[in-house]
Amino acid sequence: MNPLFQALLLLGLTAYSFAAPAADSVRWCNKSPQEQRKCEALKTATGHFTCLEKSDTMQCIEAIKAGMADAITLDGGDIYEASLANHDLHPIIAEDYGETSSDTCYYAVAVVKKGSGFSFSELKGKKSCHTGLGKSAGWNIPIGTLVSEGILKWEGPEKEQIESAVSRFFSASCVPGAAKDLYPKLCELCTNCARSHVEPYYDYEGAFKCLKDGKGDVAFVKHLTVLDANPNEYELLCKDGSRKELSDYLSCSLARVPGHAVVTRSDKDLAHKIWQYLEEAKSTFPNLFKSSDYGGKNLMFKDSTKKLVLAPDNMNAYLYLGAEYMHIIQALKKKEPSSIPTDPVKWCAVGKKEREKCDTWSINACTTGDCDKGKIKCISGVSVEDCIEKIMKKEADAVTMDGGYVYTAGKCGLVPVMVESYKADVCALPAENAPLNPCYSCSYYAVAVVKKDSPLTWDTLKGAKSCHTGLGRTAGWNIPMGILKKTAIKDCDFTKFFSQSC
Repeated sequence: MNPLFQALLLLGLTAYSFAAPAADSVRWCNKSPQEQRKCEALKTATGHFTCLEKSDTMQCIEAIKAGMADAITLDGGDIYEASLANHDLHPIIAEDYGETSSDTCYYAVAVVKKGSGFSFSELKGKKSCHTGLGKSAGWNIPIGTLVSEGILKWEGPEKEQIESAVSRFFSASCVPGAAKDLYPKLCELCTNCARSHVEPYYDYEGAFKCLKDGKGDVAFVKHLTVLDANPNEYELLCKDGSRKELSDYLSCSLARVPGHAVVTRSDKDLAHKIWQYLEEAKSTFPNLFKSSDYGGKNLMFKDSTKKLVLAPDNMNAYLYLGAEYMHIIQALKKKEPSSIPTDPVKWCAVGKKEREKCDTWSINACTTGDCDKGKIKCISGVSVEDCIEKIMKKEADAVTMDGGYVYTAGKCGLVPVMVESYKADVCALPAENAPLNPCYSCSYYAVAVVKKDSPLTWDTLKGAKSCHTGLGRTAGWNIPMGILKKTAIKDCDFTKFFSQSC
């Protein structure tokens, strides 16, 4: 399973309760006649879905935003676009591709024919096959990687669109969804360049078919697309300049990418209804993750999907896509800010009291007469998770957090840079005399406190009433509940152990 998912799910270990679904159906948006046929079959089998057909992904995103439709499954690039302020859609359910264990990610790879004799850094002038404009494995990852590694030269959107730079880089391409009149070379290998299954070379199977048919020299797809391909005919291009077998995608991929996800409007009741109806559909519609009966592949869901995973209520595109993917998106949009030492540190303060203290700190930082260095700018956050998201978006730079949150922050690409020290004598030592162990003075003990006249012991806690510092925090949740999980709570249902809690 995606490590970020695991971290976020730790924050919601208590039992999940679903609101009763409304009587109306879920309106699913489809991008092709083949998808519409599958959706109609789902409707007939379950009675819980209705089907709306649009010509492409963006029309579906706009329909969901406008309330004409409720849901669609999108790849990472489209999840990012759908999350922007003008649409404000959220990922609520992820596809899981794991055979024996959960895995909500896949690997973006560059596939070539064996013996074609060029490396990843030598792609200039070659013919390329892409899953679609703005899609993860077929566009954002390979083009973002080529830009960030300096192989593809691009001065940024102020000078020209990225499509222009790609048109110069490859001799010909099939990029479904590209503007054919503006960038004819990006549609040269396509039939009609539509960003839907109307185009034979659209999506993963289509991009690989473009390579198999001899149209392109390289296909940018996901690792699952080529697992069944002939290993004697195809191999992978690695970023280090080497080539490897198709089965070596773990060490020869361009990036690990979050799986496709169902998106909808910011509406918890609607999200719960979509989840419940899809869960029920597994028993009444066995073709949920199959497409061959409807004249296509990867219709509504990827055919490689094994199950669906519900995302936590607070999930959004930035948390779902993660730091690595967002770095690539920013490379494509040239949004990487320069580091200027005199810029103020944007400190994320959680709640009113922290903001008041931060404002005082910010004012005091300017009493030395040198306000251009070491300034503090205070940014308000409603929670630690909100501050993590703001730092990922580069709206803030730093926040202080409990050790339990440090784990979650690490899964989001954040790193600890300073620790609190609780021993004043250590702080007074010169640097050369400080203890070798950097955590010598920055640890504390997690304890369980009871009143003196209480007969409670650690072994008799079941049924007692408990007080915790907060869900997901170290001393108040992770340590005590982790120990109880090992010794006393066998079924993972923490709600049954204590009689009442805060």
